[in-house]
Amino acid sequence: MKEPLNDELQINISVKWAVQIVVFIVTLCGAYYSLDQKANQNKSELEYIKKTFIEYEEVVDQRVGRLESYKEQELEAVNQSMLSRVLGKE
Repeated sequence: MKEPLNDELQINISVKWAVQIVVFIVTLCGAYYSLDQKANQNKSELEYIKKTFIEYEEVVDQRVGRLESYKEQELEAVNQSMLSRVLGKE
């Protein structure tokens, strides 16, 4: 006949194993916080890059806008000149 299960449990851990377990847990915690810090640093750098890119894009848009208006004026002058030549007006 089988004996009923005993509710007593004894675990024997040597000091060497206990120290290794503590070192392992501390190492895992340190790695987690190190990775978390790097992730936060990367996040802040990405935000800075986005902000800088938006500012740069605004500057480029302003420059392109000035160039476009200058070229439109040149094309308008060329069109007026060609129109006056075609229609015989001078």
